Amino acid sequence: MPLSPDPSGGFQQAELEAVLFAMFNGDDRIGCRVEWSALRDRAIFDGTAPNDISGTFMRHRATIERIASDQFDAGKEMPVVEPEQLTPAVP
Repeated sequence: MPLSPDPSGGFQQAELEAVLFAMFNGDDRIGCRVEWSALRDRAIFDGTAPNDISGTFMRHRATIERIASDQFDAGKEMPVVEPEQLTPAVP
């Protein structure tokens, strides 16, 4: 079953590591994370400021949540979004 976004929209930047966010599986809160390197790579790909971690997270939150939900459905207990999942490969 796909995860649902946290209605509060809250997230936390873990210093120099990842952005932590929650999603829900019914009433169960599932901790998720997206690596800072994934957000920096995505920002560079978009042509935006690579150090605007929270801004990049917010712009791509729906995609990040979909990736995390897919990982959870595949059996990963704590989904982690990594660079190659968030940024298309450049030919």
